[in-house]
Order: sequence, then C-alpha cells, then structure tokens
Amino acid sequence: TGDLGYTQGFSAGTQVTAGWINTRSASNSVRNLIDPYYSTSFGVTVTQPLLRGFGVDLNRRFIRIAQNTEKLSDDLFRYQASITVAGVIRLYTDLVSLNEDFRVKQETLATAQRLAEDNSNKVDQGTLAPVELTRARAQVAAARQDLVNSEGFVRQQELILKNVLTRDLGTDPLVHDARIIPTDPVAVAPMPSQTSQELVQIALQFRPDYAAAVKQLTNTQISLEGSRNAVRPELDIVANALNSGLAGGPNPMYTVSPGQAAPGPGVLLGYGGGYGSALGQVFRRDYPTYSIGLNLTLPLRNRQAEADLARDELQLRQTQIRNKQLENQVRVQVEDALIAIQRTRAAWEAAQESRKLQEQSLEIEQERFNVGLSTNFLVIQYQSYVAQARSAEVAALGAYSKARTQLDSVMGIILRANDISLTEAFKGEVARPSV
Repeated sequence: TGDLGYTQGFSAGTQVTAGWINTRSASNSVRNLIDPYYSTSFGVTVTQPLLRGFGVDLNRRFIRIAQNTEKLSDDLFRYQASITVAGVIRLYTDLVSLNEDFRVKQETLATAQRLAEDNSNKVDQGTLAPVELTRARAQVAAARQDLVNSEGFVRQQELILKNVLTRDLGTDPLVHDARIIPTDPVAVAPMPSQTSQELVQIALQFRPDYAAAVKQLTNTQISLEGSRNAVRPELDIVANALNSGLAGGPNPMYTVSPGQAAPGPGVLLGYGGGYGSALGQVFRRDYPTYSIGLNLTLPLRNRQAEADLARDELQLRQTQIRNKQLENQVRVQVEDALIAIQRTRAAWEAAQESRKLQEQSLEIEQERFNVGLSTNFLVIQYQSYVAQARSAEVAALGAYSKARTQLDSVMGIILRANDISLTEAFKGEVARPSV
C-alpha cells in the first residue's frame, strides 16, 4: 500500500479531505481473475457542518482569544509601567521638596547668624543685654541642627531614588557615591477643568488595567459561544467524489467455468495491464462514484458539553461582576484623587499666604527692634514662625504635586502626561535626547 492524503479546514467549519489510495495485492487464490492486481483511487470529500461547528466566528474563536490575549499582555505591561513611573515621580517630588526645605533651613541659619552678629555688636557697644546674645546663639544652634537633619533627609531620599533607578546600586561605586541634583522644580500644575464624571470617562478610556479587564471579558464571551455551540446536535452535509481504477495480469491458476465468458479486455478494462493502466482509469474517470447526503448525530446526553457550558456561564458572570467592581473602583479612585488635589491645592495656597504674612510680620518686628520698640526674643520668635511657614509651604506644594501625579495615574494618562513611549519602556532605552 502507498497512500497520500491532505486535509484542509476553513473558517466556516468546512472540511475538505483529498485522498490518493494505492494497493498492490498478490495471492495464491484460484478464484481471482487477475493476480497480482493493482487498485488505485482518488477521492475528495467535503463536509459542511450546519449546526455544531458552523460559523466563521466560532471556528476562529481561538485565534480571536489569542489576539485579545496578546493585546491584554500589552495592557498589563502598560499598567506596570504606569505604576513604576508614578512611583519614581513621587520619589523625585519628595527629593525636590527636601532640597527646597534644605535651602529654607540654610536661609533660616543665615538669618539667625546675622541676628547673632548684630546682637554681639550691640552687646559690645553696651546697648544690649548679654542675655539677648545668648538667645540669638541658641537660635543659631537650633537652626544648624535643623539644617543637619534636613541634609540627612536629602541624602536618604537620594539613596532611595538611586535604588529605584539603577539595576544594581553596588556595582558601580561612582553611581553609589554620586549626588542627585534635581533639575526640574516642583511645578504648580493647573487644576483639572473637567468634571468628576468627565474624568471618570477618561479613566475608563485610558486605564490599562480596565482595558485588560474588558478584553478578558471578551475572551470569556467568546469561550461561552463555543460552549453553547458544542451542545448542539451534529448535522453535516457530506459530499464525495471518487474515481477508481483496477488492473492486473491474468491469473494462471484461474479456471473458466462452463458457460462463463473467457477473461479478457472486454470483461475488464485493466485486464492484462499494470499500475499505469489502473492510474489511467482514474484520470479518465472510467469508474466514478459521486454521493451527497446528510449526517445527523443526536447524543442522548452530552454531559461534558453541558458541564463546559455551565462553567463558562459562571465564569462570564464572575468576570462581569469583577469588571463592575473595577469600574466602581476606578470611579472611587478618580473622585478621591480629585478631592485630594482640591484639598492640597487649597492647603498650598493657604500655606503660601501664611508664609507671606509671616515674612511681613518679621520685617515689621525687625524694624521695631531696630528702633528699640521690640525685644530680641520677639524677633527670634518671628524668625521661627517664618522658617516654619516656609517649610510648610514647601511640604504643601510637594503634596499638591503628588496629588496631581496620583490623579494622572488613576486616570491612566501618566505615561502620556510625561511623554513616555511604551516602546522605549519595553526596551528600557530612551532614544530621544533629554530637554
């Protein structure tokens, strides 16, 4: 035997099978007219499902699921990249705020030192009691201590940020010992002009985790379509076309019975021929066979398909509930971030106004002290108030900036807002020059 077959499936469920079958047989039977004989046939069978297995969408469902899964993986990567970027921005904002607070502490120390020098001169001139110089020097010591603590906080934040930005902090000692100098100050981002409902719609459009959840729901629905189709009975149209050929040499052991026609070409086309003769019959279609019919299969109980259908229906409902929960979570996160940005904006504006008023109060008190209408204690006290107000303003601005970052993050636009390419994030390389 030597056979060759080819099978091709199509999206509509159509199955085409072509087969070329070849047989050579030799035996010692006295009843065979020809021996050895050659049998060959070439046939094509087309099967088209009408119920179970019918439909382009049904038969391409695994391809659609795979395509959605590929896009879903991209969404998950974008989500992870967004989380990473948001975390780095918050760490950078903290570093900038700590550097600003460090400069505030330097200015406070310089102001306290100037006051101590002025008091020292006045004590030497005999116009000021020595106890006032002691108070001024105590203020200098306190300001120096605050400066040292602030510098330590800056160094610690630099270490945290370098640990996030570098793959291995201990490999390169230059990177380990390098100082991070922020080049971008904490910007006062504008307040969002959209309403909370509009922001929620933007978040549902751009949130990568929500987009991934929607694609997962689509995959579940596609799987459910396949499970529903599997419980249907099978009803197929089957069409077949077959061309056959038979040839062989005369069997010397064959005996002609009385009244029987003598064997020869008139009895069998392939009598006395070989494989070529049988193959010629196939191509000439000397012995064709055509058939068409319906094949109906009615299972008594298709328990496996019914169980798969029940499972997929439950999974669909669970996925729908999870998507609704995620949608509600997105709404809560957006509204919470919007409230936070409004609160931190108001707090920063109040801190800014408080700092201005404290500076004005210090100037007035300094002028009164210069003309002898105030005391050194009050001047030191107002200097402390100004230092606290400046530090509070820096902290409030940092909190407002991080609230804006959080809003961009929960809306799913943080990569776009910071001009980050997903391709660059995937490769871990930034090809564009920094500006």
